[in-house]
Amino acid sequence: MKKEKKELVSIVIATYNSSRTLEKVLRSIQKQSYSRKNIEILIIDGGSKDKTIEISKKYRCKLFHNPKIDQVYAKYMGYVEAKGKYLLFLDSDEILENRDSIKAKVEMMTKDKRIRAVVSAGYNTSSLVHPINNYLSEFGDPFSFFMYRNSKDPKHFLKDLVNKYKKNYDVKSGVVFSFYGEKNPPFIELTSMGCLIDRAYVKKMFPDVFRKVWEHTHLFYLLNSKKALIAVMNDDVVLHDSAPTFSGYLKKIRSRVKSNLYSTKMGKAGFIGRERFFMGGKRIKKYLFIGYSLSVIFPLIDAVYLSLSRKKMIYLVHPFLCVYSVILIIYYYSLKTFGVKINLQGYGN
Repeated sequence: MKKEKKELVSIVIATYNSSRTLEKVLRSIQKQSYSRKNIEILIIDGGSKDKTIEISKKYRCKLFHNPKIDQVYAKYMGYVEAKGKYLLFLDSDEILENRDSIKAKVEMMTKDKRIRAVVSAGYNTSSLVHPINNYLSEFGDPFSFFMYRNSKDPKHFLKDLVNKYKKNYDVKSGVVFSFYGEKNPPFIELTSMGCLIDRAYVKKMFPDVFRKVWEHTHLFYLLNSKKALIAVMNDDVVLHDSAPTFSGYLKKIRSRVKSNLYSTKMGKAGFIGRERFFMGGKRIKKYLFIGYSLSVIFPLIDAVYLSLSRKKMIYLVHPFLCVYSVILIIYYYSLKTFGVKINLQGYGN
C-alpha cells in the first residue's frame, strides 16, 4: 500500500526580544506528532538583543531579519519566504498544548479541499502570569470587545460560533463553517493562535497578500468572499502568555490607537483596513464606542457579567480600559489634527 505523502507545514513566528517565552513555544512544536521533517520553522526577527537568536538556532529554525521590526511585516515575510503548502502562524508567546495540533489541522484540511483555514479552539492562560492576560487573550482590547464581542476563551469560542452562525457540518475533531452571506460575520484572526492556512490556495487566489504588507491580516474576509470553508477545532487549545505586566498591556492598547488613527501599515492591518469589509450598521458602530465608554454604566454591566460568568475579578477592569482607550483616542486625534509628530514605530510602544 502506497504511503500517503505528508505536506510541508511552514510555521511562522515573529520575534523581537522574545526569549522569555520562545523556548516554550519551540518545545511545544518539537513535541508535535506531525513529523519534524515535514515542518519548517521560520523565525522572523526584528533585531533581538536577548537570547532569541541563540534559542532559535538551538531548535534548528530558519532565521530571517525583519527590517521593519513590527509583527505585521514579519508575518508578511512569512508568506513570502515559506516553502510549505500550508502555513501555520504562532506568536512568540503562544504554546501548542495538544501534541496532535498540527496533525489534526492538516488532516481536517486534506479531507475536504474546500477548507482553506483551520482555527484552534481558543486561548488558555496560565495562573502564573498576570491576570490581565485573561482579558487580553479573550477579547484583545475594549474596542474589539465593543465591536465584535467574539470570545476566544475555549469555553465560549466554538460554542458562541455554533449558537450565532449556521455550521456547515460537524466532524469528530471540530466544526466546519461557511460564513458566506452573513450580514454580521465574526472577526476571526488568521495570523496567530496556531491557525493553519492553505498557502498555495491563497497565493493563487489572493496575490495581493504577497504584495501588500497588511493584506494577509484580512484573509478571513477574503476567504469568505470566495465561499471558502473555515474549520474550528474543539480540542486544540493554545496557551497564551502575552502581557507580563498591566502597564505592558496598556502600552499595547496605546500602540493600537496610534496605528489606527495615523493609518500606519499596522493600522491598515488592523481595524481601519478591516472596515472595507463591513456592512450596514457595522460601519457606524465605531462612533458609538466613545458614548458607550463614557456612559460608564454599560461597560460596568458588561464587566460584572464577564467577571461572574468567567469567575475572574480581572474583568472588572473593563470600564477603566474603556475610558483609558477613549482618552487616548481624543489625545492622539488632537495631536494629529494639529500636525504634531509622534513615535509610530513598533507594537507596544
